[in-house]
Amino acid sequence: MLKKVMKEKNEELEKIVNDYDKMLEEERCKFEELEDINSALLIKERQSTDEVQEARTEFITGFRDLSGDGSTIRIKRMGEVDEKPFLKVCRQRFSGENVELEHAMLCSIWQRNITDSTWYPFKLVDTGEEIKEVVDDEDEKLKKVSEEWGEDVKNAVKIALEELNEINPKWSILCSCAVEF
Repeated sequence: MLKKVMKEKNEELEKIVNDYDKMLEEERCKFEELEDINSALLIKERQSTDEVQEARTEFITGFRDLSGDGSTIRIKRMGEVDEKPFLKVCRQRFSGENVELEHAMLCSIWQRNITDSTWYPFKLVDTGEEIKEVVDDEDEKLKKVSEEWGEDVKNAVKIALEELNEINPKWSILCSCAVEF
Protein backbone atom coordinates (compact mmCIF):
# COMPACT_ATOMS: atom_id res chain seq x y z
CA MET A 1 0.00 0.00 0.00
CA LEU A 2 2.80 2.34 0.93
CA LYS A 3 4.54 1.59 -2.37
CA LYS A 4 1.36 2.39 -4.25
CA VAL A 5 0.93 5.73 -2.46
CA MET A 6 4.59 6.56 -3.03
CA LYS A 7 4.28 5.65 -6.70
CA GLU A 8 1.24 7.92 -7.09
CA LYS A 9 3.00 10.75 -5.27
CA ASN A 10 6.08 10.27 -7.46
CA GLU A 11 3.89 10.36 -10.57
CA GLU A 12 2.20 13.53 -9.34
CA LEU A 13 5.55 15.11 -8.55
CA GLU A 14 6.91 14.01 -11.92
CA LYS A 15 3.90 15.55 -13.64
CA ILE A 16 4.36 18.81 -11.69
CA VAL A 17 8.09 18.88 -12.51
CA ASN A 18 7.31 18.22 -16.20
CA ASP A 19 4.73 21.01 -16.19
CA TYR A 20 7.24 23.39 -14.63
CA ASP A 21 9.89 22.30 -17.12
CA LYS A 22 7.47 23.07 -19.97
CA MET A 23 6.61 26.47 -18.48
CA LEU A 24 10.31 27.20 -17.92
CA GLU A 25 11.09 26.26 -21.52
CA GLU A 26 8.28 28.50 -22.78
CA GLU A 27 9.56 31.40 -20.67
CA ARG A 28 13.13 30.78 -21.91
CA CYS A 29 11.87 30.91 -25.51
CA LYS A 30 9.98 34.13 -24.80
CA PHE A 31 13.08 35.57 -23.16
CA GLU A 32 15.23 34.66 -26.16
CA GLU A 33 12.66 36.27 -28.49
CA LEU A 34 12.72 39.43 -26.38
CA GLU A 35 16.53 39.44 -26.44
CA ASP A 36 16.44 39.15 -30.24
CA ILE A 37 13.92 41.98 -30.48
CA ASN A 38 16.01 44.10 -28.11
CA SER A 39 19.15 43.47 -30.16
CA ALA A 40 17.34 44.41 -33.36
CA LEU A 41 16.02 47.60 -31.75
CA LEU A 42 19.49 48.53 -30.49
CA ILE A 43 20.92 48.07 -33.97
CA LYS A 44 18.14 50.21 -35.47
CA GLU A 45 18.64 52.86 -32.80
CA ARG A 46 22.38 53.01 -33.54
CA GLN A 47 21.70 53.28 -37.25
CA SER A 48 19.16 56.04 -36.66
CA THR A 49 21.56 57.89 -34.39
CA ASP A 50 24.28 57.67 -37.03
CA GLU A 51 21.87 58.96 -39.68
CA VAL A 52 20.77 61.83 -37.45
CA GLN A 53 24.38 62.76 -36.67
CA GLU A 54 25.26 62.68 -40.35
CA ALA A 55 22.24 64.84 -41.22
CA ARG A 56 23.12 67.22 -38.38
CA THR A 57 26.67 67.58 -39.67
CA GLU A 58 25.44 68.25 -43.20
CA PHE A 59 22.87 70.71 -41.88
CA ILE A 60 25.47 72.65 -39.91
CA THR A 61 27.85 72.65 -42.86
CA GLY A 62 25.07 73.87 -45.13
CA PHE A 63 24.13 76.65 -42.74
CA ARG A 64 27.75 77.73 -42.40
CA ASP A 65 27.94 77.97 -46.18
CA LEU A 66 24.74 80.02 -46.22
CA SER A 67 25.73 82.26 -43.34
CA GLY A 68 28.88 83.70 -44.85
CA ASP A 69 29.77 87.37 -45.05
CA GLY A 70 26.90 89.51 -46.27
CA SER A 71 24.32 86.82 -45.58
CA THR A 72 21.15 87.55 -43.65
CA ILE A 73 21.13 84.05 -42.14
CA ARG A 74 22.98 83.68 -38.86
CA ILE A 75 23.32 80.80 -36.43
CA LYS A 76 22.74 81.49 -32.76
CA ARG A 77 23.09 78.88 -30.09
CA MET A 78 20.15 78.65 -27.75
CA GLY A 79 20.97 79.99 -24.30
CA GLU A 80 23.78 82.26 -25.50
CA VAL A 81 23.52 85.99 -24.97
CA ASP A 82 22.98 88.13 -28.05
CA GLU A 83 26.15 90.18 -28.26
CA LYS A 84 24.68 93.09 -30.22
CA PRO A 85 23.18 94.98 -27.24
CA PHE A 86 26.44 94.48 -25.33
CA LEU A 87 28.47 95.84 -28.26
CA LYS A 88 26.10 98.80 -28.67
CA VAL A 89 26.40 99.85 -25.02
CA CYS A 90 30.18 99.34 -25.05
CA ARG A 91 30.51 101.56 -28.14
CA GLN A 92 28.57 104.27 -26.32
CA ARG A 93 30.70 104.09 -23.16
CA PHE A 94 34.19 103.23 -24.39
CA SER A 95 36.47 104.16 -27.25
CA GLY A 96 39.24 102.57 -29.30
CA GLU A 97 40.52 99.15 -28.33
CA ASN A 98 38.62 99.30 -25.06
CA VAL A 99 35.34 98.74 -26.89
CA GLU A 100 36.19 95.22 -28.04
CA LEU A 101 37.85 94.30 -24.75
CA GLU A 102 34.97 95.53 -22.59
CA HIS A 103 32.46 93.93 -24.97
CA ALA A 104 34.20 90.55 -24.74
CA MET A 105 34.51 90.74 -20.96
CA LEU A 106 30.90 91.82 -20.47
CA CYS A 107 29.54 89.06 -22.72
CA SER A 108 31.75 86.48 -21.03
CA ILE A 109 30.65 87.52 -17.54
CA TRP A 110 26.96 87.37 -18.40
CA GLN A 111 27.27 84.08 -20.28
CA ARG A 112 28.88 82.61 -17.17
CA ASN A 113 26.09 84.07 -15.00
CA ILE A 114 23.43 82.55 -17.25
CA THR A 115 24.91 79.07 -16.99
CA ASP A 116 25.59 79.34 -13.26
CA SER A 117 23.37 76.72 -11.63
CA THR A 118 23.29 78.61 -8.33
CA TRP A 119 21.52 81.55 -9.96
CA TYR A 120 17.86 80.84 -10.57
CA PRO A 121 16.04 84.05 -11.57
CA PHE A 122 12.70 82.40 -12.34
CA LYS A 123 9.31 82.57 -10.73
CA LEU A 124 6.08 80.65 -11.24
CA VAL A 125 3.13 82.56 -12.66
CA ASP A 126 -0.43 81.25 -12.86
CA THR A 127 -1.87 82.20 -16.26
CA GLY A 128 -5.27 80.74 -15.47
CA GLU A 129 -4.86 77.73 -17.74
CA GLU A 130 -1.43 76.68 -16.56
CA ILE A 131 1.43 77.61 -14.29
CA LYS A 132 4.34 79.04 -16.25
CA GLU A 133 7.91 79.64 -15.28
CA VAL A 134 9.10 83.11 -16.26
CA VAL A 135 12.17 85.24 -15.62
CA ASP A 136 11.69 87.33 -12.49
CA ASP A 137 12.33 91.00 -13.32
CA GLU A 138 12.73 91.67 -9.61
CA ASP A 139 15.84 89.48 -9.41
CA GLU A 140 18.76 91.45 -7.96
CA LYS A 141 21.24 90.54 -10.72
CA LEU A 142 18.75 91.50 -13.41
CA LYS A 143 17.99 94.79 -11.70
CA LYS A 144 21.71 95.48 -11.42
CA VAL A 145 22.42 94.71 -15.10
CA SER A 146 19.52 96.93 -16.10
CA GLU A 147 20.75 99.83 -13.97
CA GLU A 148 24.38 99.40 -14.99
CA TRP A 149 24.09 98.50 -18.68
CA GLY A 150 20.51 99.29 -19.74
CA GLU A 151 17.30 97.53 -20.71
CA ASP A 152 18.62 96.11 -24.00
CA VAL A 153 21.40 94.22 -22.24
CA LYS A 154 18.97 93.03 -19.55
CA ASN A 155 16.58 91.80 -22.25
CA ALA A 156 19.40 89.93 -24.00
CA VAL A 157 20.20 88.20 -20.69
CA LYS A 158 16.52 87.40 -20.10
CA ILE A 159 16.12 85.92 -23.58
CA ALA A 160 19.19 83.71 -23.11
CA LEU A 161 17.88 82.56 -19.71
CA GLU A 162 14.47 81.73 -21.18
CA GLU A 163 16.03 79.83 -24.05
CA LEU A 164 18.26 77.83 -21.74
CA ASN A 165 15.33 77.06 -19.47
CA GLU A 166 13.18 76.06 -22.46
CA ILE A 167 15.67 73.73 -24.12
CA ASN A 168 17.11 72.26 -20.96
CA PRO A 169 14.38 71.70 -18.39
CA LYS A 170 16.77 69.53 -16.35
CA TRP A 171 18.87 72.64 -15.78
CA SER A 172 15.76 74.37 -14.55
CA ILE A 173 14.87 71.55 -12.18
CA LEU A 174 18.43 71.29 -10.88
CA CYS A 175 18.57 75.01 -10.28
CA SER A 176 15.23 75.11 -8.53
CA CYS A 177 16.33 72.27 -6.28
CA ALA A 178 19.55 74.11 -5.48
CA VAL A 179 17.57 77.23 -4.61
CA GLU A 180 15.09 75.38 -2.40
CA PHE A 181 17.80 73.83 -0.20
